Amino acid sequence: MQKSPLANPLLDVAVATTEAQLKYWQALQVEGAAFIAKRMRADLEYLRALGHCTDPKTICDCHLAWFKDARKDYGEEWARLAGTLFSLGVSEIAPIGAGFARPRARASNGLAPATDGPLVSP
Repeated sequence: MQKSPLANPLLDVAVATTEAQLKYWQALQVEGAAFIAKRMRADLEYLRALGHCTDPKTICDCHLAWFKDARKDYGEEWARLAGTLFSLGVSEIAPIGAGFARPRARASNGLAPATDGPLVSP
């Protein structure tokens, strides 16, 4: 459903910007909460496994395995965050710039002229 524009065009831009920011924050919070929960589960498993280690070699092996998993998880998370931000940026932020575009002159039939015409004065 298309929302009707507000009386003040600057408010339209402010509303669109705030809606986009809200969508960004919600997506980041969902992604962030899932990642934190995953890492906390991995940390808990690490501590439980560490409790069963009986010599320095097994402690080192256990810690090294935990570190490698953490490094892999953080790398994947950064990639997911970048993908989320990119997809939101393309879908949400790009149309906001249209609110700043000045309208072009129209031909007598209501269509935009084939060539770049002069800008309509505000």
